[in-house]
Amino acid sequence: MVLGIGTDILKIDRLLPETLTPADSFFKKTFTAEEAEEAATRPNPFHYFATRFAGKEAVFKALRLHPDGVRLCDIEILTSLDGSPYVILHGRLLKIAEEKGIDQILLSLSYDTDYAIAYALAQGEGPQGMTLMPD
Repeated sequence: MVLGIGTDILKIDRLLPETLTPADSFFKKTFTAEEAEEAATRPNPFHYFATRFAGKEAVFKALRLHPDGVRLCDIEILTSLDGSPYVILHGRLLKIAEEKGIDQILLSLSYDTDYAIAYALAQGEGPQGMTLMPD
């Protein structure tokens, strides 16, 4: 069952190229080492990071969380062999997702000249005893 949806759109030029280096504090709080490795294999790492940033924002919205206390590096977005993105949650966000009965997050990422966009769908069985309609 669908337990949450989220979307995000990002004007790509809001990300500054100088913040997308592993030594930058924004980068360390936002991206994982595996994401940095994947980005390095891309013809345009900047677009890779822009779509991943939008994706992370969409995921935390799908988890129905307030942004305070969300560590974006706890949302990891990598690429499967077929080219589609997939989400791995870490730390506190993994625990929250498990408590909410979320066992999968589907994600779609895209970009055009000026914008990156992401849609996330959280699905699972929901927490024990959850009802969709009042009795």
